[in-house]
Amino acid sequence: MAHPLFARLDRQLELVLREFDNVGQADGRFRRLKKLAQEKKIPADLYHEWSHNASLADGIAAIYTGLESILESIAAEIDRYRPRGDASHADLVDGMAVEVEGVRPAVLAAATRRLMHDARKFRHIARHKYALELRRAEIAANYRLVRRLVPAFERNYRRFVKRMLAEPRGAGE
Repeated sequence: MAHPLFARLDRQLELVLREFDNVGQADGRFRRLKKLAQEKKIPADLYHEWSHNASLADGIAAIYTGLESILESIAAEIDRYRPRGDASHADLVDGMAVEVEGVRPAVLAAATRRLMHDARKFRHIARHKYALELRRAEIAANYRLVRRLVPAFERNYRRFVKRMLAEPRGAGE
C-alpha cells in the first residue's frame, strides 16, 4: 500500500511533468512560428519574442516551484523541519541532498542538487525581471537545464520513495 504522503507527492510530480511537457510544446510552437515568419510564410508579427520569452521563463519558474514544493513537503512531514530566513530555499535544496540518519535517505543526488540551485537562481531572476529584459540565450540555457533537471529529479525522487517504503525508519512510522 502506498504511503499517503507519497501518493500526494506522486500527484504533485505528475503536475510538474505535465507543466514540463507544456513548456516543451509551447517552445516548439513558438519556434515554428518564428521560422514561418522568417521564411515569410506568415506575417512577421505573428511571432512575438516577448511572448516566447515570457512563456518559457514562467514555465521554467513553475517547474522549479513544483519540484521545490515536493521537497518542502518532505521536509515538513518527514524531517519535521522547514528552513527559515533569507537562504531558506537554498537550505532546503542542500538539506534534501543529505541523509538524515534514522529518518530518511538523501532525496537528491549531488548533480541534481546543483541543477536545482541553478534553476532556483533563474526563478529568482525571472520573478524580478520583465520577460523582455531576459535575454533569449539565458532563457534557452535555463530551458536546457530544466530538460536535464526534471528527469534527474524524477529518478532521485522515485529512488527515495522506494528506499523509504523498503526501509523502516524512525519518523512517520
